[in-house]
Amino acid sequence: MDKSAMFTLTYGLFAAGVEEGGKKNACIINTAIQATSDPMRMHVTMMKSNLTTQLIRKKGSLTVSVLSLDCPLEVVASFGMRSGRDCNKCEGGGFENDSNGNPYLTQNTIAYMSLNVASMIDLGTHNLFICDVIEAEKLGAGQPMTYADYRALKTGGSVAKAADKKTDAPKKKTWVCSVCHYVYDGDIPFEDLPDDYKCPVCGQPKSVFVEEV
Repeated sequence: MDKSAMFTLTYGLFAAGVEEGGKKNACIINTAIQATSDPMRMHVTMMKSNLTTQLIRKKGSLTVSVLSLDCPLEVVASFGMRSGRDCNKCEGGGFENDSNGNPYLTQNTIAYMSLNVASMIDLGTHNLFICDVIEAEKLGAGQPMTYADYRALKTGGSVAKAADKKTDAPKKKTWVCSVCHYVYDGDIPFEDLPDDYKCPVCGQPKSVFVEEV
């Protein structure tokens, strides 16, 4: 199976937020989508190992903030590359709470949805939350950031040039985690990394990475 075929699917970039037992946390996700309009429901898929996921399972609700195209990469890194077990990712400003007390971003976002978990499906490494949308609000008039936009900006490109990348002459190999789609961009060639290397986002071993062609 060519797992890199999965990278052609379109994803957004979001922040999932929750407050449980006095602990507020948020993390970056890329799989949140409307499932039905009547009733208004969404599907949200998250890694089991994330603290945010575990808090959502306890509380049964969450928020989804839709990141804007002009969202600084530092914001994405702050919520996506750090663990709430080691720091307070929700300290400072830039947050409001929904009716469930869950935090959502008010800066660098264009909308948020407040969700109640109706049911959950165990997907092995991930949980799929089927949620009722109880609140939703547009917060800005900008454009949403897609996962493709993020990857283009992360590697020093621009969104406008992202579509032209395939026409550029030879580029270095790109290795992508087939579980969370993290793109390895270290100075050491991926093939030369030690066998015990793990994805810095989801903790999966080197063997799950595939070359993107």
